[in-house]
Amino acid sequence: MPDTETKTSESPAEAAQLVLLDLRKLHFFKHGATLRLTVEEDRSHLKVSVLRAFPLSEPDRFLSVRDGENKEVGLIVDPAGLSDENRKLVRSELVRRYLVPAVIRILSAKERFGTVDWEMETDRGMCKLTTRNLRENVQRPAPGRIIISDVDDNRYDIRDIDELDLKSQQLLFQHM
Repeated sequence: MPDTETKTSESPAEAAQLVLLDLRKLHFFKHGATLRLTVEEDRSHLKVSVLRAFPLSEPDRFLSVRDGENKEVGLIVDPAGLSDENRKLVRSELVRRYLVPAVIRILSAKERFGTVDWEMETDRGMCKLTTRNLRENVQRPAPGRIIISDVDDNRYDIRDIDELDLKSQQLLFQHM
């Protein structure tokens, strides 16, 4: 098997640079559906995305701001210090990016050809999803909590296994 290399446009030294953003110098704004950022006395970024550096352990702090080429512009340590308008735009971007329905109950789970087809009720309504190799597509961020990733990389949060009804628990454990 040939060796493969991940290509990045940053050198290792550039990638290791941590830039803490001065919240007073940030101005986020929308242009259509695109989030943009102007850093006062620096530059404007025509397209930015905001990601949680620690989405499970610190979801409300340590936000990575990335440009259109996925290069890190800098880190927002505590977004509570942003202006109201900036905070709303950042929060809206995070909600869009990290929409993870909470599973209320599992109605069915059928295994076929190495995949499992699930029918679940979530806090966002009924859904059907397919998982492949569930052992590799489950995260356990805390005791009793499971996040399942489907074949399309959508995530579904079971916040507390013990809160599920007995049938849901049986279906879940049968396929894990």
